Amino acid sequence: MDGPLSPLPAGGMPDPGAAGPWQVLTRLGDVHDTRRARTLPFKLYLPDAPRPGGLIVFSHGLGGTREGGARWLEHWASHGFAALAVQHPGSDAGVLGNGSPLGLRRALKAAMNPDELARRADDIRFVFSRLGHDPQLPGAELPIGLTGHSFGAVTVQLLAGERRAGHPATPPDPRLRAVLALSPSARQPDAPPGLAQRFAHLRLPFMGITGSRDDGMGLSDISAANRELPYRHVPAGLDGPSKYLLVFGGGNHLDFAGQASQAEAGLFAVRREPAAFQPKLLAAGTAFWQAHLAGDAAARRWLVTDFPGRLRPTDRFEFK
Repeated sequence: MDGPLSPLPAGGMPDPGAAGPWQVLTRLGDVHDTRRARTLPFKLYLPDAPRPGGLIVFSHGLGGTREGGARWLEHWASHGFAALAVQHPGSDAGVLGNGSPLGLRRALKAAMNPDELARRADDIRFVFSRLGHDPQLPGAELPIGLTGHSFGAVTVQLLAGERRAGHPATPPDPRLRAVLALSPSARQPDAPPGLAQRFAHLRLPFMGITGSRDDGMGLSDISAANRELPYRHVPAGLDGPSKYLLVFGGGNHLDFAGQASQAEAGLFAVRREPAAFQPKLLAAGTAFWQAHLAGDAAARRWLVTDFPGRLRPTDRFEFK
């Protein structure tokens, strides 16, 4: 993995919403945490670039699999980033079984608890610890971006610095450079220590992406407005914008999964075709990683100057 850092081809700022110049290879595997007796399936996306611009690690939502986020990860890999989707036993498709829709929703709720969140966070920390040591995984020298959908977004928030009651305050991995949360949330916003304290330590570059109909997966406990709260309470960037909120008009919860599992698709309404705003989501995410994971100043300028002009009147984009 030597050679120049080259997440973008030479010659200026290409369209980050279009497929990138690199071919992408995918590989399935698993890593085993002996201490916790826990095996983690993964899917690795590798661009044929001389050296990846960074490693993007993805955490799926409740009922998902290592195929989650595939649309996003394939695209970002085509722009020169390695990507790794991790599957979390205990909150993956295995919890759904073959029960009734009501029973499956109850199973999802049961899996969404503090202990399971702690296990998910430890899954990602374990994967980080194996970088450069397990030949199946990329090297330890790459800067890391972290992303996730729904319960995966909550996992991302915790690992990036959110202080939650019942979870020890652990500083982010020093290799972690930026985080992107798809359908983020702040459950129990009125509970101690309060949102200002919960998110005060999330200082990394952060992008939250949600939709005006992103009110959960039939669990009736998260509103679309709640998903904006993490952005509202993270501190502003110190050297220019580094915190972003993108809200797509009409966007529903599974529009942001990147690829719903068969179990999810069987339970909840899934569009037959990709959402009309998908190219804009891909563009925003790509420019965010280029700007804050690969350190590309042109991408950072594009994100705050050019990108807003692409949005529909029903969409909203904020930054600070």
